[in-house]
Amino acid sequence: MANHIWGLLSHPGPELQQIQRERETVSHVYSHHVFLMALIPVVCSFIGTTQLGWNFGDGQKLMVSMFTASYIAVIFYVLMLAAVALMGRIIYWMARRYDSRPTLNSCIVFAGYVATPMFLSGIVALYPMVWLCLFVGLIGLCYSGYLLYLGIPNFLNIDHREGFLFSSSTLAMGVLVLELLLALTVLMWGYGTKLF
Repeated sequence: MANHIWGLLSHPGPELQQIQRERETVSHVYSHHVFLMALIPVVCSFIGTTQLGWNFGDGQKLMVSMFTASYIAVIFYVLMLAAVALMGRIIYWMARRYDSRPTLNSCIVFAGYVATPMFLSGIVALYPMVWLCLFVGLIGLCYSGYLLYLGIPNFLNIDHREGFLFSSSTLAMGVLVLELLLALTVLMWGYGTKLF
């Protein structure tokens, strides 16, 4: 797992090709990568919101109790795992018109690795300042988009121009899924004391 994380950050093109050659299963990528990586934003958000509280920049801090944060953390974790599977299904659905149509298994594996920068950006939730979390999350989204643009042509065995169009469509769908996840996250971590 650590090799793939470092490879995706230092030399993403060859690393994505290596991941594709390995032909991992969904259960393997989840158990060795996604389950652990999705813990980063969950644990960091739990610590940040219970120990420091949300900082909205106006001097007030919104603290979440340990009990409430525990429920929110479980829901947040499940939502992120489901988002990876959903993105894999979206890639699979969008790739149906290509001759080299990948399996659903390989699409979910690909989505799991493309989400790595987003998971890593969750570290910033240790200090839950809204503008900082948004800024670092945007950097993670941009790098995930870069991995998507870099990996799709090889993944689907199509030329780069067609891969660009496919990646753009997939990224747009990914942003919609991310916005839904962010909205639910803000509701849960920001207003969890009132909801639960």
